[in-house]
Amino acid sequence: MTKKRKIVVVLLSIVSGIIGVYLILNQYIVLDRTSQELGIYEIVSSQADVEVVVEGTGKQNILGDRVSTKIIIVNILFNNTSNNLVEGNEIEANEYLVVHHNRQVSGLQWTPGRSIFSMGTSYKRLKKGEQKTIHLKLNKETNQFWIIPEELIIK
Repeated sequence: MTKKRKIVVVLLSIVSGIIGVYLILNQYIVLDRTSQELGIYEIVSSQADVEVVVEGTGKQNILGDRVSTKIIIVNILFNNTSNNLVEGNEIEANEYLVVHHNRQVSGLQWTPGRSIFSMGTSYKRLKKGEQKTIHLKLNKETNQFWIIPEELIIK
């Protein structure tokens, strides 16, 4: 191998390594910025379909710009849906939080990862082992539950 070819191979290896590390970090870095809101969201008040006492599992799922959490049902106070909810079962519920890529919200274009922001409600995530009474709304089209923040519940 000539000297020029060795230099090109080394430079390509370094650039490939940097790009690979960036792509890995971009997928796994998630910053909790739920104390901040980014944007204005019009969220409609509604009646709850389900009221349950739940326990947080600490498990979170991010799909696109949506955030959901896994919760364990401790006690069912009322259920106005056809879903068969069982105490002790783990369900997934969407949260009123939104995800933005860090490169869109930070000053640096190449900042890897994503950040979770509030949508302007009082909603706070349940921590692992924390128990709380929450209200759920069922989206009948997708058969997914949404956790309704207290100020959006019509009694």
